[in-house]
Amino acid sequence: MKKLITIITASAILTAGLFAQKSPVVGTVDVQRVLNDYTEFQTAVEKIRGSVAPVEEEIKKMQENIQQIITEGREAETMAKNPAASESAVAEAQAKVAELQQQLQQEQVKLNQFRQQAQQLAQKGQQEDLAPLQEKAVEAVSVVAKDKGIDLVVAKNNVIFADDSLEITDAVIVILNARAAE
Repeated sequence: MKKLITIITASAILTAGLFAQKSPVVGTVDVQRVLNDYTEFQTAVEKIRGSVAPVEEEIKKMQENIQQIITEGREAETMAKNPAASESAVAEAQAKVAELQQQLQQEQVKLNQFRQQAQQLAQKGQQEDLAPLQEKAVEAVSVVAKDKGIDLVVAKNNVIFADDSLEITDAVIVILNARAAE
């Protein structure tokens, strides 16, 4: 009987403790929309795109040059395999094929190096320009969450369902753009 009373008492204390705890308040934020509507962030993205655009144009030219070398190589290969061609024409075509293969390899190495440099440039821009703005966005989420008494904020795209009343995206965007205007 004493055991039963002890178990009932312990259960009552546990149940009371569970009901006494505050339920966590949860909010959601659409991270992509925040970044898309965050004026300063979009300005930084355009700046990075502007710095990368000439590099991408140069890469395109390099790719076109490589394609031209490949086309010339195929034509020279066809000539080298032509049974109706004279020995000197075949020898000339074979030499041309060898020259174009070497040129192709050199151009591909240049292209790969240039691509790596372009990626480094883009990453540097992202680290220098975008990372601090992303931190500001996280700070704005924190400010809104504290203001609304929210204990936990989750990215909307990581949630299967959330009521619209939990959404704080608009408030975050307003804070970010107000700070940028200051």
